[in-house]
Amino acid sequence: MERRTIIAGSGGQGILFLGKLIAYAAMRDNKEVTWFPSYGAEMRGGTAICTVIVSSDMIGSPVVEKTDFLIVMNETSYTKLQDRLLPGGTLIYDSSVMKSPPQRTDIISVPIPASDIAATMKNKGLANMVLIGAFSAISDLISLEALNNALWDVTSAKRRNLLTLNKEIILKGYTLAKDSKVSNN
Repeated sequence: MERRTIIAGSGGQGILFLGKLIAYAAMRDNKEVTWFPSYGAEMRGGTAICTVIVSSDMIGSPVVEKTDFLIVMNETSYTKLQDRLLPGGTLIYDSSVMKSPPQRTDIISVPIPASDIAATMKNKGLANMVLIGAFSAISDLISLEALNNALWDVTSAKRRNLLTLNKEIILKGYTLAKDSKVSNN
């Protein structure tokens, strides 16, 4: 089993953090992982892309040309990366921001109103946590327990006050995705 994931959005949306969180959660689930961040020179507001490979066996290369999962937080990222999503692959996107549903018919599209959900929790900046919860539910690559435990590993000391809120928001995304009966194996 080897699954590739690309996560993309604007700098400052927590894209690299999401990739790192997936990697740490997968390690907690005793899987092999690679994490490869990439971002434009402008950092905040520029495009941020992160690739993660999760496997039950040793991984030969961290390079991801085509992906099984694409998580995007804005329209620009989807437009830029849609061709890298394999037919039959899964797109998880913030439908609060991407108003036009993707037109591809050969993929599984999972609209999650991440920014709206985060706003109801009084922290719109945590939309990424909603999407990671949905990813956990849909992909079956990382368990919810490992994800919650990995939060401690990747959260800096100055942001640990957000751990409880992050876990609540992750659970909202997880539950929403599970309730939508979307699954991909």
